[in-house]
Amino acid sequence: MNQKKLGKALLCVPLLSAWLLTYTPASAHAESTTAVAHTITVTGKGEIRVKPDTAYIQLGLTTTGKTAREAQQKNATEFQNIRKTLAAFKIAEADIQTVRYSTSPDYSWDNNKQTLKGYQVEQIISIKYRDLNRVGELLDQATAAGANRIDNVTFTSEKLDTYRMDATDRAIDNARLKADRMAARAGVKINTVLAISDGSTPSVIYPLRDTISVGSSMKSPAESSSQLSPGELVIEDYVTVTYGY
Repeated sequence: MNQKKLGKALLCVPLLSAWLLTYTPASAHAESTTAVAHTITVTGKGEIRVKPDTAYIQLGLTTTGKTAREAQQKNATEFQNIRKTLAAFKIAEADIQTVRYSTSPDYSWDNNKQTLKGYQVEQIISIKYRDLNRVGELLDQATAAGANRIDNVTFTSEKLDTYRMDATDRAIDNARLKADRMAARAGVKINTVLAISDGSTPSVIYPLRDTISVGSSMKSPAESSSQLSPGELVIEDYVTVTYGY
């Protein structure tokens, strides 16, 4: 290489170095920081109120006997009447599930002395029932048939997955409404969605307690029956969205 070409090559080295110094990671970070700084992050809430379409009822029977076998046989015999009542209400076997069955000794205490009286058998079943207008009647008939335990009645819906999605849609709409208002107030305009995440896992579902009650009708005592009000279900969902402007 002649001296003239060597001089030109050496001259390019400082120019390249200067360019590398001006395009440093710090300057790239500054550009990135500027872009990230142009964001609005909000949390949107969606709410759906629906009427329940399904009741879950836990009821059962507790029997006693001098022996465990006697208590079990008595429970099985008396439970047949409860099963007949459920069949009369057209409740399918697939909608009946045993949730607890236990046999335990039954003791009494006298003068600080424990004495074995016999044995106790408890059988509790869970029932899925869809005719909500007849839940009170079902409980009354099951009790008349021998059920001496009613542990719980819960109202829900078999369409919860659909309602959850509806609540999510409303949460997204609510988030955009908030972000647009904030942006307008700040004098900017949203142009993109940078991130979105579900803020509630799982969705919140609860009954309106002031609309669910258990009581007696206004009939005479001989004709009175249990009255249960399903009320409403409230399904809530939340989303967190980051918008760019």
